[in-house]
Amino acid sequence: MLSNMPKSVFNGLAALTVAVPVLAWSNLLPVHNVRSSAVSMFHEYDYALQQGTSHTVGYSRATLSWQEGTLQSFGNLQLKTKTDTFELKLVRTTSSDVDEIQGEWDVYKNGNPTCAGCKGSVYVAPVGLGYEYFKGWVDNGKVAYSFYGDLDPNTRYDY
Repeated sequence: MLSNMPKSVFNGLAALTVAVPVLAWSNLLPVHNVRSSAVSMFHEYDYALQQGTSHTVGYSRATLSWQEGTLQSFGNLQLKTKTDTFELKLVRTTSSDVDEIQGEWDVYKNGNPTCAGCKGSVYVAPVGLGYEYFKGWVDNGKVAYSFYGDLDPNTRYDY
């Protein structure tokens, strides 16, 4: 088949095969990475009991990393309250942009799963607002979690 192809068409296809990866590489989408060790608000709501609990956070750490406009991301939030330990893990991204990651999260309370594949979103304040923070929620209609925290100084990377 290639032997029957005119040389100009073959050369054009060869040039295109080289050009496409170069064009894709030159238009890389921005990547963001933030960290926090200052989650100041963590709220848990039980729909069945219609009861909410605002937890006092004693220890926390969070890392979020995502590439805008792709499904490539990582999210993990760990915190300890006076009585419980929580971990929220981003397991599937459904969308992302410059400030937000949306997807599905698994939540563990004291090592036990409480919310598997729960819908959730994390918003990260854009650079230049005067202070840097993140906030988010995770919900499955049975239990919901919301959180807020300041970003650690000099740990935000946008490239």
